[in-house]
Amino acid sequence: MYLNYWGFKEKPFENTPDPKFLYKTANHEEALMRMVYCIEEKKGAAMLTGEYGCGKTLLTRALLRELFKEEDIYKVALIVNPSFASNDFLREIIFQFENIFLNGTKLELIHRLNEILYKNMKENKKSIVIVDEAQAIENRSMFEELRLLLNFQMNDKFLLTLLLVGQPELREEIDRIPQLKQRLAINYHLTGLNQEDSGKYIDYRCTVAGRNESAFNRNATTMIADKASGIPRKINTICELCLLQGMFERKSIINEEIVGKVSEEVCL
Repeated sequence: MYLNYWGFKEKPFENTPDPKFLYKTANHEEALMRMVYCIEEKKGAAMLTGEYGCGKTLLTRALLRELFKEEDIYKVALIVNPSFASNDFLREIIFQFENIFLNGTKLELIHRLNEILYKNMKENKKSIVIVDEAQAIENRSMFEELRLLLNFQMNDKFLLTLLLVGQPELREEIDRIPQLKQRLAINYHLTGLNQEDSGKYIDYRCTVAGRNESAFNRNATTMIADKASGIPRKINTICELCLLQGMFERKSIINEEIVGKVSEEVCL
């Protein structure tokens, strides 16, 4: 609706995990580097946590984009709804690895997964299981299933890499399971953006969306950073409404007055 008015080719502040819109702060760069390290060195398991809306899912999609540049090397199972029963969880991993759906007992599923992992290893392929929104796992026994995945290993290396991604309460849950916590080679917490990075984040997304310069002045971005507490998803919500309000008022740039009006209406 406002794209032509502001000179965008696409919406800059959609709350979808499109990796081309990832603005990498030092915090994001380190998180991505640590996940890549865990995969490349076959370290077994890693955990990435962060507040709701801070960019965890977007970061994992950026990771997948990097991995798929070398599609012949990586086999990835991405679990976005981890509230499976244990057998269904194994079936989903097998399905994503091999594009086949298997019935059978849990033992049969484990044997089949073991065969797939050994086959991948012999073909010099890295097997990766990513569990997004892992804090949504309701059954404690499912964490035990995740731990048992790490039993697929040779004497000197794991046959798969497990990445757990979730909100801070995931850390609390893992703390209660020392057998799994001790298997985590990487345990990283993603924070929100500081004021400077929030401004750069807004400018970056405007540029990626096709505008030559930011649609927001400095006072506006400072105010947005404060209102959103540096959380990218909240920043997106405010910015989207600001662009709409600014168009209605025929503004040439979003200023703090527009941000103030929008902030009174939006629920964060």
